[in-house]
Amino acid sequence: MQQNLHLDDGDLDMLDGARGDGPRIAMELVVGAAKAMGAERLLDITGAHIDGCLYHGQAGLDFATRLVEANARVAVPTTLNVSSLDLLHPERFRGDPESAAQARRLMDAYLELGCRPTWTCAPYQLMERPSLGEQVAWAESNAIVFANSVLGARTSRYGDFIDICAAVAGRAPAAGLHLDSGRRARLVVRLTGVPVEWLDDDALYPVLGHALGRLAGARVPAVVGLPPETSEDRLKALGAAAASVGSVAMFHAVGVTPEAATLGDALGGCEPEYEVVVGPELLAAAANELTTAGDGSLDAVCMGTPHASLAELAELARLLDGHRVRVDTYVHTGRGDLAAASSDVEALEAAGVRMVTDTCTYITPILDPAARVVMTDSAKWAWYAPANLGVDVVFGSRGDCVASALSGEVRRRSALWGSGDQVRWEETAPPEPPADTTTSVVLFAGRATGSTLPLGQPLSFWGGVDPADGRIIDPHHPNYGESVAGRVVIMPSGRGSSSSSSVLAESLRLGTGPAAIVLSEPDVIIAVGAMVASALYGSVCPVVVAAEDVPSASGVPVEVVAGDGGVNLVW
Repeated sequence: MQQNLHLDDGDLDMLDGARGDGPRIAMELVVGAAKAMGAERLLDITGAHIDGCLYHGQAGLDFATRLVEANARVAVPTTLNVSSLDLLHPERFRGDPESAAQARRLMDAYLELGCRPTWTCAPYQLMERPSLGEQVAWAESNAIVFANSVLGARTSRYGDFIDICAAVAGRAPAAGLHLDSGRRARLVVRLTGVPVEWLDDDALYPVLGHALGRLAGARVPAVVGLPPETSEDRLKALGAAAASVGSVAMFHAVGVTPEAATLGDALGGCEPEYEVVVGPELLAAAANELTTAGDGSLDAVCMGTPHASLAELAELARLLDGHRVRVDTYVHTGRGDLAAASSDVEALEAAGVRMVTDTCTYITPILDPAARVVMTDSAKWAWYAPANLGVDVVFGSRGDCVASALSGEVRRRSALWGSGDQVRWEETAPPEPPADTTTSVVLFAGRATGSTLPLGQPLSFWGGVDPADGRIIDPHHPNYGESVAGRVVIMPSGRGSSSSSSVLAESLRLGTGPAAIVLSEPDVIIAVGAMVASALYGSVCPVVVAAEDVPSASGVPVEVVAGDGGVNLVW
């Protein structure tokens, strides 16, 4: 955001190509991201987790191939997120063979770069994981929020392209959540009037996370009222939901997470920007937003998003208790946990459960194409699947999912599905806090013209935009069905997936992307997508934060000029 970034001698050597072409390419993007984030310096990282190995089109493969051909290699231990293929169960894939071949080329490229073939969205469930205060560069939205919140490690909200570049350079911008100042809570969320039995229900945590994402946006929240013994699995579900519907990259749970022994610790000695009381009605509204189908017929059940842990696999085996499922039932887990939980996995498979590794069913075509109603215990799966798969979703607890799989129809017994069935989120949500005051900022420079497309909510390009034609495909979004192609998109911020960088770059490659993007607050994931599209294809999409008034009407012709002179919008 400001240009006085100080690079040390090692950074300059890398940027000048003294260490090879691969490190030079990586450092160029790290420096671009650092300027967009307002960093004054870079810092060393000890590890990275890569989301860019998930295939979203030619742009991601072109970028990885460019690094491979430049002889780039990761400088720190680097794990890989889920891919687009289940290599252990290839017979599950129902998609296009050419897309599968491209996805496999992308996976192989990341292996050539020296990454570990972990293929999991839950790297925090691996034996080696970062410790309190350790500086890392993690992408994948749920992994980011878990690393910061539950482990107390430090990573900004990184996306595709910048993840692997930080791993190759061994450096990351010293900004945001890498610094003490970026980690203090900005709002306080108080659980009030929530029944004790709800707090002991697994379903509460993804529902609370969904509400948290709606309320917090990109801010760091502190939650007051969770039991001190809240498990990692429940915190995982909470964080994954908050990172999907919002841009939450860190939360504090007072008395639970490592940097929040007290509320004062979480706030860093400052006053919160605002406080929100969350009770049963607001939770019911959040739960209802995750369900698009009514009780009744059921075609499939999907659990383990993020990947199921050893404890969750054991719990599923116990709940099934030797009975056989009556609908297609899938459980996603990491290949390491699949091997470690062999007896539980045998029990699950004997019950008719299909194990999925290396990927997830809302990403990869695995479900029967005829499936229309799918049940899940994951708020993340429930949020993304309607756009990605065209299915209706029923959200329920883990016990609900197992009972439904065994009966062949929707069964929801959790206490959370009580009298609030008709409560809608829009009717109960508190007003948004006033926007942060800021100055106009150039995140990625350029000049473009187009007609305005003001968006009432943040937008995730992955799961929110179809790069084939630029249409907004997120059915939750108020601008559903409109196209971003050639438009000057005006929105509060990005949200959700780390893969937005890849989808934006792919849409710009295809000519279906925005002409320019005007934000209310910075988003490095969006900026990096524009940077890569420019470097690979010469497609310029300026990305700016505009403090001045911007057109509020759709279809207004506007010119965006972003450069050393700042941001200038002319209409």
